[in-house]
Amino acid sequence: MRIGIDAREGFRPRPRGIGLYVRHLAREFTQLAADEEFLLYHQLTLKSDAENPFVLAANQKSVHTDMPGGRFHTWERLQMPWRIRRDKLDVYHGTYNTLPPRWPVWQGPPMVVTLHDVIVTWYPDNLDDSYIQYARKVTQRVVRDAAVILTVSEWSKRDICERFDCDPGKVRVSLNGLHPEVLKGAPDGAGDRAREQHAEGRPYMFAIGAGLERKNTGRMIEAFGLARERQPDLPHLLLVSGVGDQVDRFKERAQKASVLEHVRFLPYLNQQDLIAVYAGADLCIYPSLVEGWGIPVTESLALGTPIITSSTSAMPEAGGDYARYFDPHDLDSMATAIIDAVDNYVPNWPSRRDAAVARARNLTWTKTATGVLAAYREAAARG
Repeated sequence: MRIGIDAREGFRPRPRGIGLYVRHLAREFTQLAADEEFLLYHQLTLKSDAENPFVLAANQKSVHTDMPGGRFHTWERLQMPWRIRRDKLDVYHGTYNTLPPRWPVWQGPPMVVTLHDVIVTWYPDNLDDSYIQYARKVTQRVVRDAAVILTVSEWSKRDICERFDCDPGKVRVSLNGLHPEVLKGAPDGAGDRAREQHAEGRPYMFAIGAGLERKNTGRMIEAFGLARERQPDLPHLLLVSGVGDQVDRFKERAQKASVLEHVRFLPYLNQQDLIAVYAGADLCIYPSLVEGWGIPVTESLALGTPIITSSTSAMPEAGGDYARYFDPHDLDSMATAIIDAVDNYVPNWPSRRDAAVARARNLTWTKTATGVLAAYREAAARG
């Protein structure tokens, strides 16, 4: 087959989320699909990226294509319908929760879409963002036009089908894998070094945060403050990554919660540093209000660190019986979970650690890519 992939996020210098999804699939396809041909379409020209090189196999071709009008999504709406027909693809894979529109006369190849989730189509957050506005307009069409829909959890599948009247028969659950370096586990001493570097040798909790309100970082900081108020001898610092240039806003939340001196905001962490920080933590916290899956949950467990997370959406699928859960809307529930984790969950963790690690490390990108290839073949057969 000749397969086209929307790889625009994979060509970013510091890929996250969808960009990493694209890169992991490309790497796995090197072995799993050596007889297929892949065209990776992207807008950015990736310059030297020593930390995160994007190396393509011999059967994978980088196709740079762009046009003005990014805010209006002209690349996908106007450029890509023409390109995927001109390039005579057998299947096109939209990885960015969207697909190019079909032209009535010249329909083009069957299409697969990965709807990681459809949260942006209904959650009232960041509504001025041009992508969110675009997704709200086109997702019904995308669901209709896709021959096969891939998504990352049973919760997300239900959400797609209920909101867009989608036939469950064309939705396939394809769980996200974990980075190969995570699957290897942390190098010896990495956690101790992270503790010295970021926490002055003190015990700490770690949370991946974000600026979006639904990521719930601010409420987590307030819950940490409430936990310290209830248990003043709580020895832990709270390390938070991912808030970027919005750090001042969260420092204000920490100040109001009387825990600014107990919270550390970390810069962007590369994969090696992220693994070390996970491994050095006594406990991880993932407080998001709603997620299609919950990669930080599985990352933490795979690295042997207990985690407390939200009882909402797909987080219980990600954590299973090995995570502990709280109501992410309720400060009391979150603070109680923190204290209970320190007093009970963490001390008893060694008896469950090996089983938790084994379950999480079963989530490989080889399995994910195998399922994606099956979706390509199913779509091509329908084509």
